[in-house]
Amino acid sequence: MTRSLGLCQTSIVMAQARTVGHVPVPASSIIGRNRLTDGVVDLVLANRVVTLTGVGGVGKTRLAVEAAGRLADHFPDGVWMIELAPVDDPDAVPDAVADALGITPQGDTAVVDAVADAVAGRRVLLVVDNCEHVAGMAGRAIERITGRSSTPKVLATSRESLWIAGEQRMSVSPLGLDGGVGSEAVTLFVERAQAVRPGFGIAEPATADAVVEICRTLDGLPLAIELAAARMASMTAIELCDRLEHRFRLLTGADHRPERQRTLEQMVAWSYDLLSHDERDVLRAASVFAGGFDLETVAELVDGLDEIGVLAQLDALVNRSLVVAVQRGGATRYRLLETIRQFAADRLAEDDSLDTLRDRHAALFADAAATRWDSWNGPGWRAASDWIAAELANLRAAYRWSVRQGRIDLATDVAAHAALMGTPAQHFEPVAWANELLGAATEADVARLPRLYTGAGYACFTGRPVTAAEHAHTATLLEVCARYDPCEPGLATFIEALGRVYSGDLDTYVALAGRVARLPGSARAYGLPAYVDGLQASGRVDEALALVDESIEATRAVGNPFWAAYALWTAGLALAHADPARALATWDEGADLVREHGVDFFEGFLARDAARVHTLHGDPEAALGMFATAIESFQLAGNVAQLIITVALLPHALERLGRLEAAGTLAAAIMREPASLDHVPDLADVSERLEIALGPEAFARCIDEGSDLDLGAAATHARQQIEVVRAELTGKVETPGGLSPREVEVLRLIADGLTTREIASRLFISAKTADHHIQHIYTKTGVSNRAAATRWAIDHGVAADDAV
Repeated sequence: MTRSLGLCQTSIVMAQARTVGHVPVPASSIIGRNRLTDGVVDLVLANRVVTLTGVGGVGKTRLAVEAAGRLADHFPDGVWMIELAPVDDPDAVPDAVADALGITPQGDTAVVDAVADAVAGRRVLLVVDNCEHVAGMAGRAIERITGRSSTPKVLATSRESLWIAGEQRMSVSPLGLDGGVGSEAVTLFVERAQAVRPGFGIAEPATADAVVEICRTLDGLPLAIELAAARMASMTAIELCDRLEHRFRLLTGADHRPERQRTLEQMVAWSYDLLSHDERDVLRAASVFAGGFDLETVAELVDGLDEIGVLAQLDALVNRSLVVAVQRGGATRYRLLETIRQFAADRLAEDDSLDTLRDRHAALFADAAATRWDSWNGPGWRAASDWIAAELANLRAAYRWSVRQGRIDLATDVAAHAALMGTPAQHFEPVAWANELLGAATEADVARLPRLYTGAGYACFTGRPVTAAEHAHTATLLEVCARYDPCEPGLATFIEALGRVYSGDLDTYVALAGRVARLPGSARAYGLPAYVDGLQASGRVDEALALVDESIEATRAVGNPFWAAYALWTAGLALAHADPARALATWDEGADLVREHGVDFFEGFLARDAARVHTLHGDPEAALGMFATAIESFQLAGNVAQLIITVALLPHALERLGRLEAAGTLAAAIMREPASLDHVPDLADVSERLEIALGPEAFARCIDEGSDLDLGAAATHARQQIEVVRAELTGKVETPGGLSPREVEVLRLIADGLTTREIASRLFISAKTADHHIQHIYTKTGVSNRAAATRWAIDHGVAADDAV
């Protein structure tokens, strides 16, 4: 009987997973940092945590991005950029890290532990940028993540050390000034000046002397040099040098600050003083945003200028390198460098305007969230989902500021609608906001309380199904009161149904889903797919099949691709009982829809269930590729429950392909997870068949090897085996001498010169198991030592002839 758990218990995968990570592509070349970059690369490869330290504006972020680009090939599971500058509350650091990685916490598990579990066993590099203002929490989070497993690594940037165990620090110094016109600092100035004034050069001695003096006065700080170079659009280097010296004599920073930091602040202050009144207003308004902003939004916070007027000021600020403009997908988004943002915010505070603008910022995003929700359930789903992804940092800032100011109505609008829209877009942090706000919002009796309880009900996806169902049920009771603004018709009941099935109450799930399915209008778009799922899962297959077409049509009528993907997935679950070919065709349609509309939520489910049907009724070889997709999705998302189920289904496919040792090892590993037999009871039968087919000795080796693999390592091992078997099936891998695929892997590593312990680490097995493989290789190939095994590997095409 085909079973499912409603939708899923966590998010599936970040949209960037297919591009292995998310690190910005530098818009300009890096100057004078090649040797330093090489040093960073070497440090990262040799250590778990590397922190680049240095004064603000020295180029730590740029250096980290450059090093990350060079390290990409060493981290097949991705290089991920995690920006902490927008996080103004240390307690929000784990949530920001989890959201950047697309990881969802489970139940009462701490967010940082969910992240640590999700990346354990993964070859990933996390670039954690701008840690200084939340250094304590950032350090603890990084320590927890890297302490759980040896494979994830972290490259952090901070103005000071994080002071955590195992941290290797590299101080990033300003650019060199030795060599005068040939120095690194002058080279940077000239290149950036030419970007704003083509033809700029230092052939004239007076100009060359002025540029050298500018770089010396700015102490080689890259940001300060770039700010100064931007002025070449409107003045000469000689004029700049004269004014720069004069300004530095007038401005003095706090005595306790390092000289370079005071120099940078003076440079920013000087640039700020050169701005017009309108430019300053726009820059100061922009400082209250977290993580970026668009033209329409910032214009709402600038008095006295319309949108076109604000655009003109933004253009001027971009040209002066005080605002960064990023074009993506036909739209422009703006951001401030953190040093500039903090300086502008300080100017607001001096005028007693900072709190006022933060109030307006919070109200703006509370209203925008409610407005976006009105168009979410329909063709506007994609735009609303993209908005949530782009504005999550601003929504976080608006929510936390509103709570601190006692504006529970605004906090409710942000938390409720961000949770309702963010969950299907795989942003689960707002669900936590909704849950933590329930007490205060209930006491305040806010108008949109039912929506907050409905959003809190999405905690069923984060491992709290009982509480989630109770919150969703409360929402249904509140909605009958006229003084409250209700949510989407039947949505609270639908979410309650999910909480019930996650709690193991299938009967109530079916009853509640059926109630929503019978409602008119848009409720059928989620009620019918859930009802089809519940019916097929409870054995009422004929009833489920009778509703399949109607379910799909209901979602098409609404026009929301998220519900359409949901309907195609649950329809396939029902069809798999009676018509496997039609089920696969339905899931293929679902996969096409997921790719077209970016509904990544369902990627792993569609691939996994198609793989299961291929294994049972079709082509086990085709199943392998789908299993690989599903495992990658669930592992990257930290979806532990679905990862267990997926890995537990794979031994059957490997068995059917005759890969008995690989199947036995994987079965032994995944059976350590109690939930594997609960969800895949056939796994026990597969294991018994493998024991008979392999024989006691070989099966004992499988158990020995599998017992060394935790879930993360088992998933990684599964993906490795899929690659090996698929390569063999297409004739790309030779297995001479009767060696098993795993023995071929071990032999290659022997030929590469790895020790037994290094082989064990590389393959996620114990040294004892690695030694067993080595001894079997010796026996099968008729050799007695590593040198002879290496020669055998070369002669039989297993290793290259230049192997060690």
